[in-house]
Amino acid sequence: MHICCVHIDQTLDETAFQEMMQYVTPEKRARIQRFRKPIDATRSLLGDLIIRFILCRHYGFHNHEIHYEHQEFGKPYLPEHPDVHFNISHSGDWVVGVVSTHPVGIDIEKITEVKENLTSLALTTEEHQQFQKLNETERNLFFFELWTLKESYVKATGKGLSEGLNTLQISRDNGKIHIEKKGKPVPAYFKMLECIEGHQLSLCSFSEHPEKDMRSFLLNEFIEKVKSLLRMSKTLYEGK
Repeated sequence: MHICCVHIDQTLDETAFQEMMQYVTPEKRARIQRFRKPIDATRSLLGDLIIRFILCRHYGFHNHEIHYEHQEFGKPYLPEHPDVHFNISHSGDWVVGVVSTHPVGIDIEKITEVKENLTSLALTTEEHQQFQKLNETERNLFFFELWTLKESYVKATGKGLSEGLNTLQISRDNGKIHIEKKGKPVPAYFKMLECIEGHQLSLCSFSEHPEKDMRSFLLNEFIEKVKSLLRMSKTLYEGK
């Protein structure tokens, strides 16, 4: 399992943005160009590049061979490589991605003040009772731990928010994290990665003890890594 985190610590200038757009498919470019805010376009582009970077660096792919299709609930997958799974997430000025040989989900959220209307959407009755007993700082951490764990699970399943987060119950036992769906245990394995200050990052896999390789980059550092790697890989997509 390979995880890559990119910190958008500065603005990606237009020249660099257009240069990096040549490494994604024309269809992806069109979707990116529909974003009104430059930061949203940058996040979307980086998410795609992170997965391409991992696939080419660690799984022997050539960039021009990477084409996605989408499952029923919108999760992208590699139709010619059913044994390779990936997922991306972004929040604030961070974009993260993971690739594994088992279904996997990842979620990152910036820890902010919790809006009350979100608790009913994300927490079970029991979890909400625990939430109410905490002070404000503890509430924020508690909520985003549960939110990212549940999000990583529904992203791993590929069903996304079609599975109500408030139907999923998180519990801990001897340092292990467990999940139940409507009262029934679900075989999934979780890890909370405390590596990005002010953010909660959680991972869900259907493999119990996957080996993890995790790398973090600043924006320009990552861009240079991508250019160096993908230039060697028949990388460019023709057309606009």
